Amino acid sequence: MIFDFALLSMLALTACSQNDDAPVLNEDSQVFTLTVSNDDAVTRAGRPLYSQVSAQNIDSVKLVIYNTSDNSIAYATTIDTWMSNSNVIATSDGNGRQTTIVLKGDDKLAAGTYKAYAVGYSVNSDYAELYKNLSVLTKGKTFNAITVQTAGDAEEIFAGTTEGNAQFTVGADGALSQRIVLKRQVAGTYGYFTNIPAKGAKDEVATTLRLVASNKLKKVILDGFDLTNAVNGKTSFGNASAQYADGMHTGYEIYSITLTDWFTAGDSNGDGVLNEEDTWQKDAAITDPGVSFKRGSVFGGKFLVPFAAVDGTNTLQLQLLDGSNNILKYWNINLRAKQETVNTVSGADDNSVEETTSVYSILRNSLYTIGLRKAGNDGGEEPDDNPDTDDPTDLNKGQELIIEVNGAWDNIPDMSLD
Repeated sequence: MIFDFALLSMLALTACSQNDDAPVLNEDSQVFTLTVSNDDAVTRAGRPLYSQVSAQNIDSVKLVIYNTSDNSIAYATTIDTWMSNSNVIATSDGNGRQTTIVLKGDDKLAAGTYKAYAVGYSVNSDYAELYKNLSVLTKGKTFNAITVQTAGDAEEIFAGTTEGNAQFTVGADGALSQRIVLKRQVAGTYGYFTNIPAKGAKDEVATTLRLVASNKLKKVILDGFDLTNAVNGKTSFGNASAQYADGMHTGYEIYSITLTDWFTAGDSNGDGVLNEEDTWQKDAAITDPGVSFKRGSVFGGKFLVPFAAVDGTNTLQLQLLDGSNNILKYWNINLRAKQETVNTVSGADDNSVEETTSVYSILRNSLYTIGLRKAGNDGGEEPDDNPDTDDPTDLNKGQELIIEVNGAWDNIPDMSLD
């Protein structure tokens, strides 16, 4: 998602002044083109996580320009109803939308050095502090990067500043040309499984697959955009409640898959595994009409507030449970190679733990997946017309399982189950 701010030439100004729908401009105006670019399929901020698809549209954008000499906000605006606003038009390549912002009179930037800051979000955000924190970013106030908080699961949200975290200078003539890149500020994880063991070693009936993590945080810091491989979360939810299989560590449930929501008659053919040979349906709770799954599979996925590795505890563990939440089988989820570089945004929680293939940080704008779901576009305009191209992970084999990472998410090392 890219915001391009470009001062239009006098030729463009003349063309705009001849268009009845365009603002009337003159040489005293400062004109910026604000563009949000999408790479592929249409999804939305605030969406559930159903696949590795990474493109997105957003509902609203808050833009702030502040003077770096004293951090005073020189200009602030919010563009609402981004997808339906009559002043927002499609880009020439059809892969995004853009609008024109005209600064003149009291809004015009005086000579000086500035930075820009923007947040893209959904209108019914689950981040309780989002609207309050955005509302204080008004002209004349002192700028501070904001933090948002969730009461439960994380939600997709985007933010960014001037490219390279650099400031820009407005000269006496007011000319400038800048680019701002907004990136996803959370991580994501999903699991896509088939051939799930139907019973435990003592014939206990398997009822649930759940993913457990060593930490779960509440707050996302929308800052530190110059840092790659970054952790930008803070404030744990408190006491962990999900037991690890070794009985020595506790963690946090990230997602839980009720097997009978997919296999309504359980292991209907009695072969010991849940797969396409059993009575199967898509989980009825997934109501998006454009989302389908390969027959005989189950799926779970969530966004995560990024967190630093927790010393001595596997970062992720997949567990097969019975009806009393006893662990029948488990798989530690490992990276193929350890993450060599992890950066911590100022103010984020940092455990300063050495990264390993099993104890690793969850990084901003990274997608951690088991199995591959690539069909369709997460319930957007086009349906999943060929879910058979998916590759859910076989949980009845001892094979090494590799993560697939979409290139539009930041790359991370391969992951496997053991």
